[in-house]
Amino acid sequence: MHAVDCLELSEKVLNRHYAIHPLDHYTGVVSLHAAARLAVISGNPAILSDVKEKLQPFLNEECFNKNQHCSYLNYRCGGNATAFLLAQGLLPEAADNVRRYAEELIHEARRDPDSGIYSMKNKTDKHIWIDSVFAVTPFLLFAGLTLNEDIYIEEAFQQAKKMLDIFRDPEAHGIMHQSRDFAGVGKFSEDHWSRGNGWGLYGSTELVNYLPDNDPRRPEAEKLFRDHLKGCLHYQDDQGLWRQEITDHSSYVETSGSGLILYALGVGLEKKVIEAEHMNDLIRGLRGYLAYIAHDGSVFHCCRGCLCPGDGSIEAYKNVPWIMNDPHAFGPAALAFAQACKLGIKSIDPQ
Repeated sequence: MHAVDCLELSEKVLNRHYAIHPLDHYTGVVSLHAAARLAVISGNPAILSDVKEKLQPFLNEECFNKNQHCSYLNYRCGGNATAFLLAQGLLPEAADNVRRYAEELIHEARRDPDSGIYSMKNKTDKHIWIDSVFAVTPFLLFAGLTLNEDIYIEEAFQQAKKMLDIFRDPEAHGIMHQSRDFAGVGKFSEDHWSRGNGWGLYGSTELVNYLPDNDPRRPEAEKLFRDHLKGCLHYQDDQGLWRQEITDHSSYVETSGSGLILYALGVGLEKKVIEAEHMNDLIRGLRGYLAYIAHDGSVFHCCRGCLCPGDGSIEAYKNVPWIMNDPHAFGPAALAFAQACKLGIKSIDPQ
C-alpha cells in the first residue's frame, strides 16, 4: 500500500465532516480549529479561505440559535478556531467577538463555588467535567495573547490546572476521570475515558504550544502537560492507540481520544517538553490510526456523545458504543496528522 500524505488526510477527514454534519455544534468548533491549524501549517490559501468562510456565520451571530444547547457561549463566535486565527493575524475582524465572549467567560459563566472552575450549564454549580478544558483554555489563551489581556491568560491556565488537579487519578499513572456530581452528589465518575483525557490534554497542549518561553506560568504548565501525557503513554496499546477505557485493553480502540492524545504528543515533541525517543510512539500511533480511516475520510471507532453514562462506572463507559462518522471523530484526526506534518512527517506508511 502507498504511503498516506498527512496533510491530504487531514483535509479529507475535515471535508467528510463538512459533508455529513452541521458545524454549529461543539464538534464543529473542534473541526474548525483543526482546519485553521491545517491552513497555517500547510500554507494553503484555499484551506484558509474555506475555514474563514465557514466561520463567517459564527461571526455574524447566525449559529447556535436560542433553541440550541450551547454549554459555553464562546462557541457562538466559532470558539478556538476564531481566537486562533485572530492570534495568527488572519482574522482581525473577529477581535470584538473574541473579546466579548472572553469577558463573558471571565465575568458571567457559572462556576463551582469551591474550585472556581466552570460548571455544567443547566445543572447545579457543582456539576463539573473535564470536557470544559478544551472549550475555554485555548480560547482564553489565544484571546489574552492577542488582545494583551493577562487576565484571560491567567484564567486559561487556572481552568486547566484546577481541572487536571481535581480529576487526576494517582492510582492510574495520573490520567483523568471525566466528571463529578453527575452520578450522585460529590461522586466522581470512575472512568479513565479516552476522549475525556484527550479533552484535558487539549487545554494543556495549547498552553505548552503558545505560552511565551518567559511566562512565569510556563514551567508549571509544562509539568501538568508532561505528567498527564506520560500517564496516557503508559497505556498506549500495541497499535499505538488508546482504548475507550484507557486502562482496560479489552475495551475497543477509541479514535477521537487517540487523535487528541497523538496531537498532544506531537506538540510535546515539537516543543521539546517530552523526550525525543517518543517520536516512535507518535509514528506508531499514526500508523495504527490509518486502519480506522477510510479512503473517503470516514472515521471508525469513535465513541458517541458520552457524559457520565449510567452509574459512571468503568463498565458503563465501556458499554457506550462506537459510531462510524460520529461528529467527534474528525477534528482529532486532523489535529494529529497536521501536527505530524509540522514535525516533518509528511507521510505515513500503513501497517
